Amino acid sequence: MPASTLIKKQYSVANSVFSALSDWVRKRKLIRQCRQKLDECDSYEIARMARDVGVSPHDLRRMVKLGPDAAKQLLSRMDALHLNGDALSRSKPGVMRDLQRLCSTCASKKRCQRDLAHDPENPFWRQYCPNESTLVALQSSAVADH
Repeated sequence: MPASTLIKKQYSVANSVFSALSDWVRKRKLIRQCRQKLDECDSYEIARMARDVGVSPHDLRRMVKLGPDAAKQLLSRMDALHLNGDALSRSKPGVMRDLQRLCSTCASKKRCQRDLAHDPENPFWRQYCPNESTLVALQSSAVADH
């Protein structure tokens, strides 16, 4: 292998590692800022915000600690099931919030991400996903609507 190719590969790997680390730092900073802003609020303000988004104050605090990407697998799972997350947010915002809340606190995030990356059509996700029954019901409803 020519030296220039080896240098390009090493640069590419280093660039990928740097990019991932930079993204992680950026996300951690955003989470910290959100937690600080929430900590500055009194209990009345927190209750009002929680009510506005349809969750309890406890769930709001927990979701802030998890960060903005805590439910990112949900939209990927919905895409794999041919469900439109934007349409669901408009037509049934409470259902979408419940799905996001459960996805945010799921203990199987790494498994879900791996399954989505390797074989999103594999039904194994149904064994561990806390949103399984709702997603299957939505999928059945969507099929019935067409």
